Amino acid sequence: MALNVGNSADKLSIFLCHGAGGSKNQWRYIWRALAQQGRHLIAWDFPGHGASPDFRKATDYAGDALVEDFAALFERHKRARNVIVAHSYGTVITLNLLGRLAAGGRLQEVDAVILLGPPPPGANLSKGPIARHRLLLLHLMRPWLSRGFKALAWSPKADPALVAYEQRATRRNKLSMMKALVTQAARVDAQTLASLTLPITIIAGADDRLTPPQGAQALADQLPRAELLVWDGVGHQLMLEKPDGVLAVIERYLQLG
Repeated sequence: MALNVGNSADKLSIFLCHGAGGSKNQWRYIWRALAQQGRHLIAWDFPGHGASPDFRKATDYAGDALVEDFAALFERHKRARNVIVAHSYGTVITLNLLGRLAAGGRLQEVDAVILLGPPPPGANLSKGPIARHRLLLLHLMRPWLSRGFKALAWSPKADPALVAYEQRATRRNKLSMMKALVTQAARVDAQTLASLTLPITIIAGADDRLTPPQGAQALADQLPRAELLVWDGVGHQLMLEKPDGVLAVIERYLQLG
């Protein structure tokens, strides 16, 4: 696991959890701004993502394994106050971690959560083409998959240079890793969601066709204290397309303590 930790005497930790196929580098704008404030930040790469090594066993990419990784990082780096910001599939990993904390009577250890572009509750990643098709065919399909993701995930208003940079970064993701990840993806049930009584802000992009705002609304409806924000002119990659807006939401929580 590749890990970045900001050094600070701050009594608050901010955890930044990326999504499937992403990396900790996608938090670069958020990281830079918060680091300048002296904040204690923790961002990491999932196995096989970014600078993390590939593992040999498919089970290393299972949702439960990713939740265990996050739990270990939380135990190591938590402070008096803790805020979690997660994106896409990282929101599912985060909700599972919160469920574990709630079951252990420890939910109060997290002050607030911000979920960016979450899938709807109960979403099944194993229904997509990467899960369904064999690797040989997926390699042949890769240009088509890349174009499809671009069309679904990015707003037409996104900076073309930014989109091109992120598209190049995803080429490092092995299809075998992505297949192992989506076929063993974590899910979260309604009972767990109902137990999460802490403040949760959900942000969806109006131009997001990968995880549309309707799914974010369905998730908000199952959370006791959820706030839903839908931003016009933004797609799935909210922390890249509108970092100033995401920062403003984070800082709103930071000012409460």
